[in-house]
Amino acid sequence: MAEKTTIGRLARRFNLRIISPAELTIRRRLRGRGFSYETGDGKPVKEVQLIARLKRLSVPPAYRNVRFAADPRAHLQAVGEDAAGRLQYRYHPDWTLIRERLKALRLSSLAQALPAVLRSVRQELRRPGCDRRFAFAAVVQLVALTSIRAGSDEYAEEHGTRGATTLLKSHVRIDGEEVTIAFTGKGGKDIRKQVRNADLAGALTRLKAIPGPRLFQHRDANSAVHAVRANEVNAFLKTVSGQSISLKDFRTLTASLGVLDELARLEPETSQRGRRRQIREAIAPLADELANTLTVCRTSYVHDSVIAAFESGKLGKVGQPPRSATARAQLLARLLSSNACHPSRPAPPIPTGHVKVPTGSSKAATARFRRGLARASHTQQ
Repeated sequence: MAEKTTIGRLARRFNLRIISPAELTIRRRLRGRGFSYETGDGKPVKEVQLIARLKRLSVPPAYRNVRFAADPRAHLQAVGEDAAGRLQYRYHPDWTLIRERLKALRLSSLAQALPAVLRSVRQELRRPGCDRRFAFAAVVQLVALTSIRAGSDEYAEEHGTRGATTLLKSHVRIDGEEVTIAFTGKGGKDIRKQVRNADLAGALTRLKAIPGPRLFQHRDANSAVHAVRANEVNAFLKTVSGQSISLKDFRTLTASLGVLDELARLEPETSQRGRRRQIREAIAPLADELANTLTVCRTSYVHDSVIAAFESGKLGKVGQPPRSATARAQLLARLLSSNACHPSRPAPPIPTGHVKVPTGSSKAATARFRRGLARASHTQQ
């Protein structure tokens, strides 16, 4: 089922109305030491319950150009600009549940399609030439092994930040089967990844021979050179997998599997505070791997079912996770299909403060997943 249709179906089930930012008609105005609110036609908002709802959204006082939804069942409740001019959003709590269910569907789709995807990528990378499918497969292989972002031409042009499809040749160094990439990613973060994979190293060597500064380019039938776009690679993924998956889903798979791998080895603490600490420490190295904050990694990339299964003690019954990347992905898919993948409440916030980042098992779990993918890409027939 198309994702847009699924979103609509889930929104109806939760009695939410999907709106655009343009439909946020209530504005916040600075009045003395506080704020007042007015409708789109400039009339003051006086309804006590409505004002209370707007305040409960806890939009920071420093945000500018803040607008709110008049409808309490709108999926998007508020938007404002932070000090850096970036738009920040506030969503209805039920929208979090919908996003978790969508995340589960996409993760399950990728887990089921992973063998076919790896097989297709392997076949494409071993063909002669540098056509579009070859270039698309090389992007998928790189993202699968490094979990870097897909890349956006808009971000590259406006902010100078890069992702897979917008990498330059100067960002890549190849030494035999070893590939090292170093670049500035989203948010100005310095990204450095190093992987050993013969197919990827060979593919990038061939791509670097194409004229032009961009790494991922391809030649058409007339030998004209074209840059690769992320939406083209996502279309390629959909074709080879038969599923509606994207490059971003590989980041979600890496995070969810990495946290599952770590938490499955732990006995849950008896106190909620202790379990929260265990979860934070399991997520911390994955957040570092994805160049995200703990909160973003938890809410955007680690599925609730993994956390819920750990907190309930069910994850320990899984036993030692298998070494094979595809087998571990299938294990995650089974977990997602259980009752745990249907959360009844949003994910709890991760408290800020010092977090001990494990240097052993969690990072080793991520490394095992990388090696598993590399092995799988060679063994799929």
